Amino acid sequence: MNPEQSDADAVKRALEQNGLNSGVADLRVHIARGMENGWRVRLVSDSLAGLSDVERRNLLLSGLEGQVEAAELLTSAEEEWYGPPPREVEGALPVWSDALGQSSNLPLLFASDLDEDIVSPAVVTFYSLRGGVGRTTALAAAARILASRGRRVLCIDMDFEAPGLHHLMRLTEPSPGQGVLPLLLALERGDEVDIRDHVQRVSEAEELYCLPSGRLGADYAQRLRLLEPENWYVEESNPLHALFDLASVSSIQPELILVDSRTGISPISAPLLFDISDLAVVCFFPHPQAQLGTELLVQSLLAARTRRSDGVRTISPEPRFLVSPVPPGPSAGRVRERALTWIDSWLAKAADRRSLDVGALQADELTHSVSYSPDMAFKDFMEVSPAVDESYGPVVDWLEQLLPQSSSQGTVRLSGKREALRELNFSRGQAEVHENLLDDFVKTRVAIQASDSQYPLVIGRKGTGKTAVFRWLLDRPGGDPPVVVMCPHTFRNRFPWVLGVEGFAAVDDALIARGAGWSRFWACYTALATFLALPRRPETTPPLRFKIDVDDFVQPGHTDELFVVETVIKMMEDAQAGLLAARWLRDLDKSLPAPRFLLFDGLDTGFGNDVASRNRRTEAVAGLFTFLTEAETRLENLSFKVLLRLDIWQQLQFENKSHLFGRYVQLRWRDQADYFKTVLKQAVRSRAFQAILTDIGIASDVDAWRTEEVFQAWNVLIGERMKGAKTTFTRNWVWNRLADGQGDHSPRTLSQLFATAVEWEMVERGSYDQSVIRPRALVPSLEQVSAEAVGALHEEFPELKAMVDALEVVGRTPLVPGDIEAVNPNALEQLELALEVGLIAVHEGTQEEVRRFRVPDLYRHALGMTRRGQA
Repeated sequence: MNPEQSDADAVKRALEQNGLNSGVADLRVHIARGMENGWRVRLVSDSLAGLSDVERRNLLLSGLEGQVEAAELLTSAEEEWYGPPPREVEGALPVWSDALGQSSNLPLLFASDLDEDIVSPAVVTFYSLRGGVGRTTALAAAARILASRGRRVLCIDMDFEAPGLHHLMRLTEPSPGQGVLPLLLALERGDEVDIRDHVQRVSEAEELYCLPSGRLGADYAQRLRLLEPENWYVEESNPLHALFDLASVSSIQPELILVDSRTGISPISAPLLFDISDLAVVCFFPHPQAQLGTELLVQSLLAARTRRSDGVRTISPEPRFLVSPVPPGPSAGRVRERALTWIDSWLAKAADRRSLDVGALQADELTHSVSYSPDMAFKDFMEVSPAVDESYGPVVDWLEQLLPQSSSQGTVRLSGKREALRELNFSRGQAEVHENLLDDFVKTRVAIQASDSQYPLVIGRKGTGKTAVFRWLLDRPGGDPPVVVMCPHTFRNRFPWVLGVEGFAAVDDALIARGAGWSRFWACYTALATFLALPRRPETTPPLRFKIDVDDFVQPGHTDELFVVETVIKMMEDAQAGLLAARWLRDLDKSLPAPRFLLFDGLDTGFGNDVASRNRRTEAVAGLFTFLTEAETRLENLSFKVLLRLDIWQQLQFENKSHLFGRYVQLRWRDQADYFKTVLKQAVRSRAFQAILTDIGIASDVDAWRTEEVFQAWNVLIGERMKGAKTTFTRNWVWNRLADGQGDHSPRTLSQLFATAVEWEMVERGSYDQSVIRPRALVPSLEQVSAEAVGALHEEFPELKAMVDALEVVGRTPLVPGDIEAVNPNALEQLELALEVGLIAVHEGTQEEVRRFRVPDLYRHALGMTRRGQA
């Protein structure tokens, strides 16, 4: 028995003893918590008939005057007029006096942590301690975006002292007697009401509704004085609960109810935040004046127990933070960083209340910032636009996480799940060794452009799919194969004339000895490689001046790297070698009956990784483009296609580089649906998984899927939402964590993530039936993918070793340049490259003046780095 209950029992016994001492027979005692520190009691006995109220109090409350806050001393006949007695309340009341002094050691659980979906509607309160932070604007924007996504939304304006939500919705003034305020008072009186009489529809085209506060005027002010939210929690009937229950069962059937709460410590805001809400969007600007108050608010939210509690598990209102309005310019980063630092410190106090299954609370996962916009600040009404969606779309994502799983997803039969798991086979390796790459290749708009002859150059950062494009162009069905001039090492058995590290070093020595440039080499080498790749024809024999014996090419084992290097060096001895080779290439071009590509890949690593090799590569590739720009206009059937890493392209300096502007394709995965198709194409090779998709009406042709079908299939594979602190859609969680510091995504890491997740799920073997792989498999799988990503970085950029080692020692992100310098000053020389390849990113400041860096999750885990605020 808790102390509070003991106190109640003691007061009850004292009241009963007073009745016995006073001769009051058959005394019936009802006791409930008061609104302050006392008790509300009702004492009923017909022995009180004929006594005044003062006489009754003297008889029954003797010695309890300081403990009884309110007393009803009645006969049974009088009780009929009073209605039900005060309601007994367990625990703290959702009022500010209780909330601000409350703490909790109970496990901290949110509605979005639950494996099962919560019953709609989900309730979200937008709140701020101070005005001027865009609270109502944020609610109106979120409501508009939700409605545009097909959601049924009811907005309730409970900012009674300064109503105005209906203006932002472009609605007319409510009629007299219409609105939340008169509705609550009617419910308090016990009147029969229809909430639809008070609701306005915002648009006939969308399921968006608004319940305004009421019509301003003398009558409104008088009604506002009658509102006593704190008393609702000690009365038998709670009009606030009744209001939300009416909304839930009405024909409106909202999926989400968005509440605009009064600013500050107002009586109505406490029950909205601590009792009604599943999620509270706390809007604030990190000014020192707001720090203490917002901290107390957060602690109160984390200690509160919502109305949705089931009596077994305590469910708290889930906090989200909207930092607004962030000023433009260099101070923006400092404002955001200060807010995140504050929030991290507030959340850290509840760290030990979160289970490992749901994870710790992290500020950057619960916070969104909105930059100041004059257009937004002075809007007369809210409507959806690209700017609004960009600013408030992340807020809408928070709200949608509370909604039930997509009905089209259904459940996955356990037998089908186990069979699908056995059949799923995701590639762990690079595109060079991906067995089913032709089947799995995603024909995105950029990939199709990369296959177009009008784009001679395809560039991309490490892992974005350049070699996948190479393999697609090389082995795709239909048409004549390309002429492979350069390729990754894995394919050199198929194309023995392709040079490697030693071959290029020998060529470099020969060029230096002759005072010749790399463009001459490329002319000779490209013509020779084309000759070797094409069928022999009399009109395509080498120029006599090259003194090449064609019979040598047919000798067993002759066409290898050494033979090719010697042949090319011999060709370059002629003073006009470049012109002769260009003419030979044109002859080869004319002999072709149909167009083909001259394909160059493997330039990134084909020269080696030491400093001398990288310098050689820079000069050689610049020479290649010099040759390309001179030769391409004279070729009719042969088209250049060079696949090159972006950082190499950016370092190149050569004449007429501008001639390639607008004529190259950059491989970037900017569309989630396209990116996820790279694993879904692998998944549909499983007949069991394909059967599950067929059951929900999704065909097996992944390339033909619409975006919504991609996300449906994704949900079947890995689930719609993460759980716990990482309450986000799985697709957003994966998208954000597999991005490097430049925001680029690698299909390889996505495939590795799912290969690891399948292994995890096979071991787990639980009864989870909402997806083939449960979402939480992604968390431990990311750790392994991070290790593989760092390993690939070491292999491709060994010069970053000092930087990687320094980051491991620093052990925390974000970090300042001085942190790296303190470990190894030489590592700072690699900052530019580390930024370029996405190992780090600018966290605060500009590219020219960086104040702080961050390490993306893709690399952070393997480097053993924690985020700010974590232990």
